[in-house]
Amino acid sequence: MSNKQKELTLTLQASFEKIYYAKYALDFPHTESALNNCIKYKNKPCLEVYKHFKEGKSSILSLSSDKSLGATLDIIEKACLSEDQAMANNICYGGLMSLYFYNSSAQDKKIFKRINKYPKAIKNIIFNNDFLWFHNRPKNSNWINYISTLDIDWEQDGQKKFILNMFKRNINQIDGEPWVLR
Repeated sequence: MSNKQKELTLTLQASFEKIYYAKYALDFPHTESALNNCIKYKNKPCLEVYKHFKEGKSSILSLSSDKSLGATLDIIEKACLSEDQAMANNICYGGLMSLYFYNSSAQDKKIFKRINKYPKAIKNIIFNNDFLWFHNRPKNSNWINYISTLDIDWEQDGQKKFILNMFKRNINQIDGEPWVLR
């Protein structure tokens, strides 16, 4: 791995840890009104975690999307299978959450092809969670067809139907947390 690739990987991993806060941090303001209350009452833990999230998001958006997408997909594969808990949780889930920012048709094809190559364990992680990137796909019908035939160990009854419905709804139809990613 070249120095540039190492630097990109480290930057992305740090960003994924910060993106992870938007879904999993207890103090994260999950709505705009919650953020406004954090600001109004100067809630330091809330403002701090939001600041870190914004840094992670800005970092990801500042990178060349073609190079960073490939590195992101590599990191997801390594992190989601890691025995290191920080890597397996923060970086894996943060990396998966960051797929939201890669939503062109060309990027979608790369994501789709890569997920096809992932081991079943990673596919189980991806599709047994409700990530916002599911709503932010240019041609969600491709994903719906793919998931309909996918061999997944669904964690709950109805999970497959729930995930398929997520792909049917556009990000603009979602309430709550999507405001932080836009």
